[in-house]
Amino acid sequence: MTLVAGGLLYYGFNFLRGSDLFSPTNRYYATYTNVSGLNVSNPVYFNGLPVGRVSGFELKQAKGYIVVSIDIDENLMIGDDASATLANDGLFGGKAIVLDVGVSANPMQPGDTLSSDMDEGMLSQFEPVADNLNTTITRLNTLLDSLNQTDIKGTIGAAKETLETATTKLRQLNINESLDNANALMLSFKDRSDQLEGVLASSKNLVDSLNAVPLAETLQKVNESLDHVNKLLISVQSEDGTIGKMLNDDSVYNSLNKLLVDMDELIIHFNNYPKDFMSPLGRKNKKLKGKSQDGK
Repeated sequence: MTLVAGGLLYYGFNFLRGSDLFSPTNRYYATYTNVSGLNVSNPVYFNGLPVGRVSGFELKQAKGYIVVSIDIDENLMIGDDASATLANDGLFGGKAIVLDVGVSANPMQPGDTLSSDMDEGMLSQFEPVADNLNTTITRLNTLLDSLNQTDIKGTIGAAKETLETATTKLRQLNINESLDNANALMLSFKDRSDQLEGVLASSKNLVDSLNAVPLAETLQKVNESLDHVNKLLISVQSEDGTIGKMLNDDSVYNSLNKLLVDMDELIIHFNNYPKDFMSPLGRKNKKLKGKSQDGK
C-alpha cells in the first residue's frame, strides 16, 4: 500500500506539472554553462505547451559545461536544426526549457544533442532597476547612519528655542504703531504726489508756452544781435576808431596816467593848504606856499 501510494503521488505530481509517465518519450541532450534554477522534472515547452521534462544532469567539469537530459514526447517531430533555450519560468526564479523544433525536414535522432541557448527573458529587464534600487538603498543607509550620528534632539531644541525667541521679539514690537507710521507715510506721499501733479501741470504750461513762441524768428533776431556785437568788437579793435586808438596807442595811456597823478597831487595840496586857493580878490598872485606831495 505504501508503494502504491508513493507511485500515485509521484504520478499525480508529474501529471500536475504536465508530464505523462505513460506517454512514450525520446531522450535528447542540451549543454549549458549555468543551470541555476533548473531542476529535474522542470517542463519543456513548445509554443507554450508542455511537451516534455528535464530528466537529469551530468557535469562535465573539464569542459566547463553541464549536460541536461531532456525527455520529449516521441510524437513531436524535431528537425536537426532544433534548439533548446533555457529561459525563466515565472517571476519566482524557476527555469524551463523552450524548444524550437526548427524548419529542417531531416529529423533529429534520439540521443542527439540539441543546439542550446540562454534567454534571460523578462527578468533581465529588471536588472538595471534592481541595480539602481540597490544603489538607492545603499545611499539611504548612509544617510540614516549620518542622521544617527547627528544630535537630532539638540538640533530640534535649538530650532525650538530660536522660534520662541522670534515669537517674543514679534510680540514686543508695537505693530499698531508701525501700521500708523506706515499710514502717515502713505498720506504724506499722497500729498507730495498732489504737489508733484501741480508742478507737472505748470511744467506742461511752460512747455506749451515755449511751443507757442516763434522760435525761428527769435533765433533770427538773436543772430542779428550777435552780428551787431561782432561788428562793434571789430570797430573797437581797429586802430582807426577812438577806442581802438586808446587801446593800441601807449601815449594816450601815459597822458591819462600823468593827468591822474597831477589831479591826485592837487587834491592833496588843497587838503593840506586850503588858504592857497581862497585868497581875497585883487591880491597879487604869489607863488603858493604849499608843497607838493613829494616835498618839492
